[in-house]
Amino acid sequence: MHTAKRSLGWVFLGAALSLSCGGTAFPRETTASNTRTDDPWLEGPKCQADFHAETELKIETVEPGIGKVVGDGETVRVHYVAQLPGGATLHDTREGGAPIEMVIGSTKIICGFERALLGMRAGERRRVSVPWRLAFGEEGRPPDVGARTDLVFLIDLFLPAEPTDEHGSGPVRPPASRGGGGGRGPGGH
Repeated sequence: MHTAKRSLGWVFLGAALSLSCGGTAFPRETTASNTRTDDPWLEGPKCQADFHAETELKIETVEPGIGKVVGDGETVRVHYVAQLPGGATLHDTREGGAPIEMVIGSTKIICGFERALLGMRAGERRRVSVPWRLAFGEEGRPPDVGARTDLVFLIDLFLPAEPTDEHGSGPVRPPASRGGGGGRGPGGH
């Protein structure tokens, strides 16, 4: 019992420190009901192999995560800030509220961002420098992103990376004997 109270105290202290330091009020743990999928800012061309550009992708772990690494085809929940290399902010998902839910490997997300998600662990924060060839390419994304513009992302991967029931009891998966069936618990949308 003392351990549970102590852990809860650390959670509240962490949230208070985060808010006082200009952080977010969102906990690192999310459920299907407190995420959104309505962020079209990252939509870009379909990924094509570009070895030279991929070697220019620079990934720095700012804060380590825990658990297994995420891979292609998995559903993740993220907040991100998109910036120009000089530091000007182009887009911040926190302004829209809840974290963004996306599937790694989706053809709707620019290559550099997707590749930066691979290998992340829940709770991790990464700073990623994306070369223009893995961002919005030759034409950019007017009016925000000019032609051949490199981008920098600060990405937070939230826990868990899969849908949970409304009580946060962990990933909800359909029973193997029933086959398909929804996969979301009560209260999940």
